[in-house]
Amino acid sequence: MIIKYREKPIKIAGYEALLKRISPTHPKRAAIKNSLNNARAGFAGEERLDEALDFFDPPYAYQLIQDFSLPAPYKIQVDTVLITQSCVILLEVKNITGKLQFKQNPSALYSILADGEIKSYKSPVTQMNETAIRMGKFLKTLGCNLPISSLIVIAHPSQIVQDAPSNARILAVGELNFYLSNLHMPKPILSTDELYQLGHAFLAAHQNYQPFPLAPKFQIEPSEIEGGVFCPRCHFGKMTTTKVAWECEMCRLISKDAHIHTLYEWFMLIKPTINTAECRDFIGLKNLDTAKRFLLNNNCQPVGGRKYRKYMQQSFHK
Repeated sequence: MIIKYREKPIKIAGYEALLKRISPTHPKRAAIKNSLNNARAGFAGEERLDEALDFFDPPYAYQLIQDFSLPAPYKIQVDTVLITQSCVILLEVKNITGKLQFKQNPSALYSILADGEIKSYKSPVTQMNETAIRMGKFLKTLGCNLPISSLIVIAHPSQIVQDAPSNARILAVGELNFYLSNLHMPKPILSTDELYQLGHAFLAAHQNYQPFPLAPKFQIEPSEIEGGVFCPRCHFGKMTTTKVAWECEMCRLISKDAHIHTLYEWFMLIKPTINTAECRDFIGLKNLDTAKRFLLNNNCQPVGGRKYRKYMQQSFHK
């Protein structure tokens, strides 16, 4: 059974917000767009993986976790984890355009596009070998000795794969359900109850991957990021405040809470803390008292003494 479902990655909203708030001529714009396109392609591949397992009904007990991640010291991110009584199988999907060619010494994955352009990526085989080692260390902390294997899933059947390492299991997404359903499982190590307990231990340890703030990763200064409340409908229209709401200058949408998302975008882009002056200036509020009330009413925790008080978001809204 599926015990955790996939959600749209929050980094996609972050990249979109960053593009919206920097100059159309900013030198980092192309790099941000490339990151956004890669994130969207990755999510589309993960959705194809999920669709392939919609009718997964193997003859063995299992727990399925979509999008599993652990912070340091493990630093694990896996598209899908299949837990059985006999083993743990890690599934990593690749949705990369072009002809895919594996290279050795050193290992890499090349994408050869139709126009001859070559892009280089970290080898997914190396990536999954590293993840399996880290997963093994995590399982030991749970007192579990299940063996770990991994599968690389190619999202589209049109993708050509060349020179795949002999020790790697690479499947087209259309093969996945049949392959996993017909696996010859070794003798079970866990009882059914122990399997379910292990699944819940994975869920208890899981922490959503946190990619923010994005601007420092692209070496973009806060002064380069445009403040203000953007319209949630037309996206690029600025909103002005009235006595009771915010109104878009372009499409005339009226919203009472559009400024709340602007606060989330500060945490997405700039830094994990904000003070009342920064809040007032970035959102466009009337004064410091209004900013303070706004922060306290929107899930922000004050930290530090009165003179140097800042606010941190207690949990991130997706």
